[in-house]
Amino acid sequence: MIRRRFFVPRLKFKSYAELNAWLEDRCIAYAKANKHPDLRDKTIWAVFEEERTSLVPYVGPFDGFHAVPASVSKTCLVRFDNNRYSVDARAVGRPVEVRASAD
Repeated sequence: MIRRRFFVPRLKFKSYAELNAWLEDRCIAYAKANKHPDLRDKTIWAVFEEERTSLVPYVGPFDGFHAVPASVSKTCLVRFDNNRYSVDARAVGRPVEVRASAD
């Protein structure tokens, strides 16, 4: 339902920052315009504003990634997500960890 509400038709953005700014604006507009599902006399935004002081403060970017163990082939390649990537020859035959992030 969210995908249909915000992303149809399919939109294109130059960067994640541009996408995130657009999405934040749309989410805030939606929250200000719609009633809270449980507290029908208030908007989603009004309930959020009341709860804002209870939220954990933002401390900086989240360094999220997906890590998987891998081994390096004799030809200095490591396989991840059906792709092969070159690595330093010193890693041949040794276990390594491949970290994939959104970027």
